[in-house]
Formats: sequence, structure tokens, C-alpha cells
Amino acid sequence: MANWDYGNFAEKYDMNGEIHVGTGILKVHDIFNPLPEFMKKADVIFSDPPCSLSNINSFYTKADKEDEKKADYAPFYKRFFECIDEIKPKKLFLEVFKSNKKSFLEACKERYPIVKEYQTTYYHKPECKCWFIVCELEDGGEYPFEGMDEEEGVEWICANVNYDCIGDLCMGQGLVGKEAFKNGKKFVGTELNVKRLAVLVDKINTNRLGKL
Repeated sequence: MANWDYGNFAEKYDMNGEIHVGTGILKVHDIFNPLPEFMKKADVIFSDPPCSLSNINSFYTKADKEDEKKADYAPFYKRFFECIDEIKPKKLFLEVFKSNKKSFLEACKERYPIVKEYQTTYYHKPECKCWFIVCELEDGGEYPFEGMDEEEGVEWICANVNYDCIGDLCMGQGLVGKEAFKNGKKFVGTELNVKRLAVLVDKINTNRLGKL
């Protein structure tokens, strides 16, 4: 899978078990496995979960896990919110798309008294539409996300929200971890693909904290 090597950073580091890097703890982990205990340190969560079955299975392909591809999206949706219920964050920020927005909004409203949504973009392209869902136990007022790009939204959350530790169940290449570290804050995260997660480990270890 040479097209999905992500710089081959995974070959530079021990990516087994809990990975302590910077101000954070990470783990290569399939969300269908038991939630690592360290994820419960998070009092705020931001996640950009796979939005469809094809999206989930593309991540298994990129992680060289073709034999673990799924036949249905519903089990992922169910498992994601089981993890949220275990963590019990005081604030939950989700990036969603047209395909999963309705179901995720419904699940959020079952768990939080205050749920807001903002239309945002991705890839810094106005035509690429997504949404940030904000879930709170106590009203934090309005947020500046309307029309903002997803990357700028994560930067804003990590710099401005009051939290002790921010977590991401779908860490990817680690934007949440990078921005938390830049702000001197603790972070925790899990990610299916060791090669993607190693991008963040290398960014922090080599102090290359520009764009991911």
C-alpha cells in the first residue's frame, strides 16, 4: 500500500501499546475493541468520525486491514456512542456530513440538554460543506464556527475551550493532538491506522507543528 504510507514515520517509533508523546497519550486501536482507560481522562471530545460505510471501509483499506472491512454502518454508529457514554465528556464536538448528520444529531440530543449545529467547510473550499455539532451539559454561549473551515475550528477549540484534557476517538493524523500540544494542554486519542497516527508522533518529536 505504497500510496498510503504517510511518510513511513511508523517505522521510526515504537507504536505498540500506550504511546506517550508531548502532553498526550495515544494508542493504535480499533474502536470496536474495549475502550482504553486513558480515554476516560478526556473532559472534552472532538471527533470527525467516518460518515458512511464506504468511508469506514476506506480507512480499513488504508490501514492494510482489508479483511476487517464492515458490511453495515450501524454498528460503528452504535459503538461510537457507547464510547462517548463511557467517557462522559462535559462537551462533545463532532464534525459530521450530510450522510450522518441526522443520526448523530439524534444521538447527541438523547445525551445532552444543549445541542447546537454550525455549517462549516473542509479542505478550505466553500463548496465542501460539513457541520460542527456542539453538545454541552451547560450552555457555553455561541461559537464562531459558522462558515469556518474544519481545521480552523479545531484550532479554535483547542485554544479557547476550557478543558483539562481533550480526546479524539478517530485521531487520524492528529490535528486535535497537535493543537492541544501547541496550547500546552493534555490530549488523548485512538486511531485505527498506525501510519496515520505516527504522523502526529513525528510532528511532536521533531517539533514540526505547522500544517499536518
